[in-house]
Amino acid sequence: MRLIYRFLAGVVLVVGFAGQAAADSKCSSVNIQVTNQYHDPVTGAKVDIRVVDFEYWDAEDNKWRDEWTDNKRINFGQTAVWNKNLEYVGGETGVKFKVYFKYDQAGGGWSTNHTELSSAFKCVDGTTVPITVH
Repeated sequence: MRLIYRFLAGVVLVVGFAGQAAADSKCSSVNIQVTNQYHDPVTGAKVDIRVVDFEYWDAEDNKWRDEWTDNKRINFGQTAVWNKNLEYVGGETGVKFKVYFKYDQAGGGWSTNHTELSSAFKCVDGTTVPITVH
């Protein structure tokens, strides 16, 4: 009888840890921290940028996934932060973020799209992903 109780206690512990691991692997609150250190490629001047789109790499499904953004302008030397829910990559390693941005051109107007890629990271709740655009 003691053996059955020990077995059941072990099953309860394993199930409890499995539920906790699944909860820990969520990626529903990730801070994307974009810092602008971009220089105009023609004049070398410090310029403002406008973040126009995000994508993140889903290594498990081997594809880029779109993530909506609100097109924030970031002055040179400043940082902006977005909090995102990356529901497809909870607990995965090898996740990357791609920032699409435009820069304020010397002659006026915005450039075409450019990109900057983050380093790979493990995606769990509370992660902050720093990306410097240069």
